[in-house]
Amino acid sequence: MSFPHLFLALVVSAIWGFSFVASKVGLDHFPPLFFTALRFLLVALLLSPFLRIVKGRMKAVFWIALTVGVFHFTFLYLGIYAAGGVTAVAITSQLIAPFSVIMAVVVLKESIGWKRVLGIIMAFGGVMFLGFDPVIFDQLEGVALVTVAALFMSVGLILMRQIQNVRTMTMQAWIGAISALPLLLISFTMETGQAAALANIGWEAAGALAFVVIVTTIIAHGGWYYLLQRYPISVLTPFGLLAPIFGIAFGVILFSEPITLRFVIGGTITLVGVAIINLRTAKKSTKAEAIPEA
Repeated sequence: MSFPHLFLALVVSAIWGFSFVASKVGLDHFPPLFFTALRFLLVALLLSPFLRIVKGRMKAVFWIALTVGVFHFTFLYLGIYAAGGVTAVAITSQLIAPFSVIMAVVVLKESIGWKRVLGIIMAFGGVMFLGFDPVIFDQLEGVALVTVAALFMSVGLILMRQIQNVRTMTMQAWIGAISALPLLLISFTMETGQAAALANIGWEAAGALAFVVIVTTIIAHGGWYYLLQRYPISVLTPFGLLAPIFGIAFGVILFSEPITLRFVIGGTITLVGVAIINLRTAKKSTKAEAIPEA
């Protein structure tokens, strides 16, 4: 891996880690559902040149957008809002990996070995261990909501695996376009204060929204897709594991969030479990790619 590409992988991981911080700052100003809706509305506008009808795949694209855009991010932002911090959320969001494996077994009838089973047990066990931390105990509602968000993202990833020849930016554009209106309707049905939030927006809230829209959604995902075109998944997987570590570091530095021994132990168990899952899955994917098609 060349140094520029190594640097890009680290930057993308740092961006994804900092997106937890940006989301918290945005959610301190905007109602959570409205913030979610604004994110996807702006993504749809910025990526409108990529909105192209993908023949024979629009039904799948619709369900992906609904699962990822409406359900995953709604529960994610509600979780960040309820938790009031980013460290526990950054760890809990990694449950996407074990949920994805479980969904692959249930839906795609994939078989898994004992190492990934161990990884699943460790990932969930680490998060449960976190729940007994007195500091995290006050954030359990947020942790539970982010767990649900991880489940919906795992469903979205399974759907994405079954669809081919849809470029990353085209998918992002459709997720934004399809998700924005339902999220706005839900927000104006269940929340208040949207107009006041827009009227009194400051540079911090505006910057947070711009970050999750432009930097996280467009630049980071675009950079990751660029790397995926040049390197196998097994090479890039370890960099994805750095995102929650960056998120925790930013939470401690910027918000002075406390880190207890129980948090370190639980977080480490979770991340090691996720690492086992991702590395074994990446290895399996690499082997599959090496088998010539009949």
